[in-house]
Amino acid sequence: MRYQTIHSFEKHLLGESSPSPVYLIAIPDDYERAQVLGLVSSRLSPASEVVRFSPELDCVDLFDALQSPSLFGGEPVVLLEDCDDLKKKEVDRILEFLQTNRSGSLVLSSRGKTPFAKVVEKMGVVCDLLDEKPWDKEKRLSITLSEMAKRAGKRLGGDAPPLLFERLGRDAALLVKEMEKLICYVGERPTIERSDIFQISSLSDSDTAWQMAEEIVWERGGSFDPAHFPQILFSLRSQLQIGLKITSLLEAGVPSGEWGPYFPKMWPRTLEKRRDQAMKKGSGFFKRGLDIVYKVEALSRSGASSAEALFDLVRVYLG
Repeated sequence: MRYQTIHSFEKHLLGESSPSPVYLIAIPDDYERAQVLGLVSSRLSPASEVVRFSPELDCVDLFDALQSPSLFGGEPVVLLEDCDDLKKKEVDRILEFLQTNRSGSLVLSSRGKTPFAKVVEKMGVVCDLLDEKPWDKEKRLSITLSEMAKRAGKRLGGDAPPLLFERLGRDAALLVKEMEKLICYVGERPTIERSDIFQISSLSDSDTAWQMAEEIVWERGGSFDPAHFPQILFSLRSQLQIGLKITSLLEAGVPSGEWGPYFPKMWPRTLEKRRDQAMKKGSGFFKRGLDIVYKVEALSRSGASSAEALFDLVRVYLG
């Protein structure tokens, strides 16, 4: 089965009589993907016993985890993040395993297209927002923001969401954070108006977070603003994944003149600079960097440490 809205997928998940053997969450927005993965994890494993793997996995360990009984009872739940970064031989091994084994539930996370999609659609459940149109995403996010306001006892003016999109873009994490600020700002007033947005909303935090992440990963410097912590983590992951993809192309011997389709949004001069930097750092730097960011993201969701302490952990490794 394949669902192309989060609402329809959530409705299916809540109505399942028994877990599917495999799920694919293919959502380009990091924040929204994390939210849906959290929903799946809590639904399949209320005790929070989810075994997590990154793309730098040993398939044998993944298969063992799927076939190992849960300590809390029930079937094991295994999450494989960023499965679109897996190499072909690993994809083939996992696909073969899925078609010959029915142990536990495997949850696949992806920000882009993946060979898993067709197989999972037949034997499990896919939540796919990869082809969502910009105007459909804005409509969906408008509903989310209005529901946030409603839960707080407020009404969001109909002309407020377009202004938020204009000033902040369609980054779900930024928009949710901005709505939380707006709800606090209006106090006892029942309505959030355009004028409130002009009073407290900056034009965009995403560019700032992206620039910070670039400096941290590529230049080994950069400042930190705790207010941007979630966006910086997302941007760090993106920068590290760019570096890992560049080193993979270098290791595969793909001529740099053929790299354009892999990085459609990057200027040629910037790509050339990143290629030289990635060659010096090596693939191990980006793999280990992604591993520490995964761990920091998990700690941030648990509330175990402050944003400053978690960011220091990232910067100590990458600095």
